[in-house]
Amino acid sequence: MKKEDRIALISSITHNQVFGEGRRLRYKGETKEFKIFEIPMEALIYNVQNGRIGSVVKTFEHSYGVLDPEKQEDSLTIAKMLYNSNEIANKKTRADIAKCGQMEAGIITADGILVDGNRRASLMWSILTDPNADPNEKARCERFRTVVLPESATQKDILRLETTYQLGTDEKVGYNAIEKYLHARDMEEKGFSIGEIEEYMGETNSSVQELLEVATLTDDYLDNCDCVGLYTRLPKGFEDDLLKLNTAVKKIRKGSISWIPTTKLNKVETDLKAVCFDYIRLNMKKEDGFEFRDILQTSGGNFLQNEDVWNDFVENWQNAVDEVEEESIDAIIDRASGEDLERELNKRDNKWRDTVKDSMKDAFKNAKDIIDNQREKEKPNALLRKVINALNGVDLETVYRMKDKTELKEQMKDIKRLLEDVEKAIAGNNN
Repeated sequence: MKKEDRIALISSITHNQVFGEGRRLRYKGETKEFKIFEIPMEALIYNVQNGRIGSVVKTFEHSYGVLDPEKQEDSLTIAKMLYNSNEIANKKTRADIAKCGQMEAGIITADGILVDGNRRASLMWSILTDPNADPNEKARCERFRTVVLPESATQKDILRLETTYQLGTDEKVGYNAIEKYLHARDMEEKGFSIGEIEEYMGETNSSVQELLEVATLTDDYLDNCDCVGLYTRLPKGFEDDLLKLNTAVKKIRKGSISWIPTTKLNKVETDLKAVCFDYIRLNMKKEDGFEFRDILQTSGGNFLQNEDVWNDFVENWQNAVDEVEEESIDAIIDRASGEDLERELNKRDNKWRDTVKDSMKDAFKNAKDIIDNQREKEKPNALLRKVINALNGVDLETVYRMKDKTELKEQMKDIKRLLEDVEKAIAGNNN
């Protein structure tokens, strides 16, 4: 159904009287009551900017061009994306809708674009078009219960509502990790202030800043592996790693790591990002002896805290990844599509991992061994300092007044014996 036909059909039902008892929404800075109407399913189209599938849509459009929800083929593609966003939960929701019908009202624009309810509508469409569905089930899905926004609603009004009623509330079906970062950046690019993003997404000011910073790091990561715009290539667990990286980058920029001179801040930051991006892509596990935080956690005992360790580590990493040739992403996209494209991209990643894994693993292990050895060397001094501090904390007046000092005497014997052993070890080292 064309846009003008959708507008005419929806208007014939609402008579442009959209306000009234039904569902309360925060709209244009005020809480207003909107009527709920039953709109024929054919008058609805998906919101291709839906925050739930933003990363998948951006990836698809980067590879194949812009999706047009008014075209049947693209509409089916969007529906598949929505279903795959959480297949287990969607199976349950579909069964509930088939049995009981739509329980929660959605939000649409005056021309039928789904602002809130894309997932529910897609499941209702799947029931309507299912040849095996019971006629009663199909009857429950012929009309979509929804409020209708006034024709005067702007794109900014629509994005504000979508954010508030999807990302800004506790969703029954969670979003993929990347979606909130992309959505925050989309809002910023559309002119929303940090304060507005904070309000509509239900975040704090500092967390909005972090969302935008990690969104930038995400693009940097994809650029590092020649996958610009392909957000579905982000590996599992990327979010936690990028949050740690973001913290380390900010400390470098502030000059909080003492050995890095001002003239080398940019170089260390660039090296740190490239190193971390490759180890994220490599996807080493704890069972391999790998801890991502060992590279950059900016407390004691990590590679970034020691200049010599860091420089050796970067050099060994560079030797591991240099001269590795990979097929370009554009070439893969030209010869593959859909599920075949994902398989080919996975093959590309696996080939890269097989080539660099042993050398990158050795680079990590060498740096970790040096840090651990330094920690062990420092351990006796640290322990003895703790003993001295503990003994200094003993109240001698309290000891003097104690009637039964048997246990204290035994403890003193143990302390004297241990000190003698330490003295012998010191004397032995001096011989």
